[in-house]
Amino acid sequence: MSKNSSNAYLQKKSKLRVLLIALEYTYWGVARHQSYASYLGLEEGFYANGVEFFTITTPWLNRAKEICAGKKFDQVWVELFHSPPDEAWMEWLSSVAPVRLGLVSESIWHNSDEYGYQIIEKRDSITNWLNYITHLAVSDEKDVEEIKMKGIVPVIWWTQAIPERFITDEVAISPENYGVFCGSLAYQERLNWLEHPELQGLLIRQSSSEDGTLYPAVFNKLHRAVGIFLKTKLPGETSILPVYLYLLRHIRRQCFALWLKQMQIGCAVVQLPTYFKAYSGRVFEGMAAGRPVISWEVPDRLETKSLFEDGKEILLYSPKDPSELGDHIQRLIKEPDFGKYLVENARRKLRHFHTVEKRVNQILNWIENGENPLYY
Repeated sequence: MSKNSSNAYLQKKSKLRVLLIALEYTYWGVARHQSYASYLGLEEGFYANGVEFFTITTPWLNRAKEICAGKKFDQVWVELFHSPPDEAWMEWLSSVAPVRLGLVSESIWHNSDEYGYQIIEKRDSITNWLNYITHLAVSDEKDVEEIKMKGIVPVIWWTQAIPERFITDEVAISPENYGVFCGSLAYQERLNWLEHPELQGLLIRQSSSEDGTLYPAVFNKLHRAVGIFLKTKLPGETSILPVYLYLLRHIRRQCFALWLKQMQIGCAVVQLPTYFKAYSGRVFEGMAAGRPVISWEVPDRLETKSLFEDGKEILLYSPKDPSELGDHIQRLIKEPDFGKYLVENARRKLRHFHTVEKRVNQILNWIENGENPLYY
């Protein structure tokens, strides 16, 4: 694209008005697992691309019609959460903008039967959304194939990304001789890995340092107050919502920064096997934090594996071989310069391909002209 055509396209995008419906929970114990970069952080991508945006979070859905009354939007971006509102609300959503992009951050359609009834229920629930959206972005490359075969809506592969300002310039040697797992223990398999004899002393679960701050309590109190306000049916959304978003953004950004800082404790950030058949946000966050990343090799996902080069930007291990994970951690302990090599290469790749600013631009281009993005 020439410089003139690029500028013209940027000017065209600057006229876009996007309604972002960001998934948010009302209790920090659950909300902490929702990455800032994936949803509320998309605002940073809109801002960088000159897009006018208006945000509401899911606790405000029942008042969305009133809040958005009189506003005009060209696009809606909405996370396809698993309990869609009633049909009347969905019909309203269809009238808000001609382009309605759904975002899915889990493996849902491809071989979902292997995950049990909970995932099947999520798939069926999310399927209800497909009558009301015009475009779809999914995080599992195999789900892209499934949706394309069904011919329901145009679909794109949506990989994780990081707001560029959160990518550290520092590459420090770890003070500790172990890898850290930063994530939920909702899956028994992860607990089995942490307790495996070959990984004792080499792998620990690391909680985020926001637990030592007031942010979780403030987050909970903020949403309790919002819940009480929304039950009153009193007017005032136009004045209360901006205050809520100001506080929410501050909490989310500060906790995200603390989360990345905590990842720097160990000699590596480890992604353990999960039902999600892709690189989770922890992979990108670990790289942004300036730590070598070790991930399970996601089976039958060639595009995912191509995002980062094994042995150069990331280290991969078999999901059936804990000893291989242990060997990787021990090597990084013994060879800190090798860890620095991985970090520098991964950070270079992250800045070039995997910033939120870049990802939003790529999705906007795809919606506009069908251009599939290059992620590596």
